[in-house]
Amino acid sequence: MRWLRRPRADSGVTLIEVLVSMGLFALIGSLLLGLALSTDSVTASTRTRAGVTEETRTAMERLTRELRQSAGIEAVTLPGPTSSMALTFWTDFDGDGVRDTAAADPEVLTYCWSPATLQLTLGATTDCDTARPVLAATVASVELELDSSEWAYDANGDGTTTWLELDQKGAPVGNQNNQPDGTELLHIDLVGVTITVRDGSGEQTYHTQIDLRNRS
Repeated sequence: MRWLRRPRADSGVTLIEVLVSMGLFALIGSLLLGLALSTDSVTASTRTRAGVTEETRTAMERLTRELRQSAGIEAVTLPGPTSSMALTFWTDFDGDGVRDTAAADPEVLTYCWSPATLQLTLGATTDCDTARPVLAATVASVELELDSSEWAYDANGDGTTTWLELDQKGAPVGNQNNQPDGTELLHIDLVGVTITVRDGSGEQTYHTQIDLRNRS
């Protein structure tokens, strides 16, 4: 008796199986590549943000220390959407009672900010054009609050005596010119500074309140 043997199926894979496998590998590769690129982008963004945070924190600490030791504000120009900011004060670092204006070791300092350059700068003169940046990051805005602890001049009774209330008081406290200058600056002993910096696609805002302990 003869037995009929079933033909052996062809070994290997079909063209369809190859194409399906290639498609799956391509899909998995695309997903892994996208994940790697996304992770790299997040890492770079986090690194940039951390750098901006550290740099701004250092600059704010320096400004706070210098203002806290100062004898008072000598001149100020408040910032606006299209106007620059300038803050000039004298800090007697060596305690000799002399205003040292030498370029090598100045004691009269001016911080500036311009909406045109978006830079916070520091100089030894009131000329903001010659000042040097204290932050590499882009400074989107700067806000100043100038207040006094002399509650007798708190016109609206809200517990805060602003420079404008001092100014509107008239002589001998203010000069009623709607600018923080003249005699009202002698009464300012609390300065608030708010800085907004850009860190890539986002922004960070920092605020500090500074008590002028050595105001004369």
